[in-house]
Amino acid sequence: MKVSDLSFRDLDRKWVAFENKKACRKIAKKIKAKKLQAPIFGYFYIDKENGLSLRVVGNIERDGRNKLYLDEDYILNKEAIVDYDFVMDKDVKILSDKIVNNLDGASLLESKIDVNYKDINNFLETRKKEELDAFRNEQFPDDVQVLLVNEDDVPDELLWARIEGIMDVKPDVLICRLLTSAYHNEDYQEDVMVGVKYFEEDEQLRIVGLLKRRAKK
Repeated sequence: MKVSDLSFRDLDRKWVAFENKKACRKIAKKIKAKKLQAPIFGYFYIDKENGLSLRVVGNIERDGRNKLYLDEDYILNKEAIVDYDFVMDKDVKILSDKIVNNLDGASLLESKIDVNYKDINNFLETRKKEELDAFRNEQFPDDVQVLLVNEDDVPDELLWARIEGIMDVKPDVLICRLLTSAYHNEDYQEDVMVGVKYFEEDEQLRIVGLLKRRAKK
């Protein structure tokens, strides 16, 4: 199965193996570790700024007690990261929980990656909302295309926004930061915070207003 055949939920926080020798050579070259052999292992996670990413951890080894372990050099190497689009066309295998639970070093890496999963404004809950999937960017699942309905005869516009959380007082409204600027409306510019709501009746994800809180630069 290829990486692109799997949803971001299938891949998020999952340990994987790449077994194809040609694919492994490309991955090894990408992270400047040409000595790595197939299979190459890694851990998928979502970085809010860089999207779905693969942390490459090299090869799995066995010690004298036949215990599986990861090379600590790769666990500590923050540069051994590959973007989703680099591996999306490659065959991948998701490791079973049984293998991961017996893999020395796995929990250490996971703990370092967990900094990307701070649940501010109930943010992580938005990744479970399947009704948003049609509007998500494939590589950046927190980025959604939203509709700005302009007044009078001004054309409506499609903008990109990054989900930041859910409003406490209106749990059906998402807190979003605009990633692109409206052409016909000066109020809706890049980095402005907006409320966004999914309307089931017409299957639209629409901006419902400006929010007072400004995005942090």
